[in-house]
Amino acid sequence: MTPFPLLQLPLVAMEHVLCMMSPIELIDVSLTSSRAKRCVKSFSKTKKKFSVSFSNYWSSVSFRRDQMIWTYIIHIDQDDANMCANILKDLENSEIIIKVSEEPLKDIMKWYDYAREVLNCKIYCLALELDHPSSENRRIIDWIAAQTKTVEWLDLSSADEESGDDVKYLMERINVSKHFNFCNAQFIDYKQLLRLKSPVIVLRDSILTSQEINRFLRSWMSCETHLDLEALQINILGPNAMNAFYDYHMISQVENEIFTMKRCDGKKQASVTVVQFMYGWCLCLIVH
Repeated sequence: MTPFPLLQLPLVAMEHVLCMMSPIELIDVSLTSSRAKRCVKSFSKTKKKFSVSFSNYWSSVSFRRDQMIWTYIIHIDQDDANMCANILKDLENSEIIIKVSEEPLKDIMKWYDYAREVLNCKIYCLALELDHPSSENRRIIDWIAAQTKTVEWLDLSSADEESGDDVKYLMERINVSKHFNFCNAQFIDYKQLLRLKSPVIVLRDSILTSQEINRFLRSWMSCETHLDLEALQINILGPNAMNAFYDYHMISQVENEIFTMKRCDGKKQASVTVVQFMYGWCLCLIVH
């Protein structure tokens, strides 16, 4: 097959062809020559940016635009790659490229460093498992923090008690501007909760006591903290635990087991209730 002379096309025609390419295809084209790299970089600067997600679970980078997702994954062996491909094969509106490497995390970080340069994009969503050696966890954290101090969305999990220091290390270096979801939040104490400034906070397996939750709610009502809070979900012992959170001074209305609390400035109020999920009972708060 005769190679397609992309770089010989008029500028408008070349950009039309580039518009039809996926982000991964654009990266592949940019690797063919220094001129191709310059063309793709120039093209990317003028177009709508891709939203990028990074995960160290599968050593993957995903690009999203509108309803379409393109994912580049690196696995350590072919068996893992085949299993991953089988799990993801039926996803709609997605294209997936899976590679194999002896050092998947190192190589996906290197690959994305190049992609970031060429496509002029940034990571907005992080999915991190901190079950790895601390040196590896902190290498990822430092790598992210060197690119951006703020991400919109963070999904965090850890089953290792020793990773508590790495959680603190992460929180000191990267802010979450929209949604913070921690699946194993036994490392988040009250002081660390106050430092979480994202509008949506989800804490599972939390160690916070009823008294600390009560204290947090009172601080929100008195405009002392989390003025931009939109939603909070935190596990509790059971439905009766609600009684320990409130006294009649805090509640302005009760309807269908939904409590309403008002902020002292009168600008916001919150609806609070308890919900039983698969992983246990949770206090759920929505600000409106």
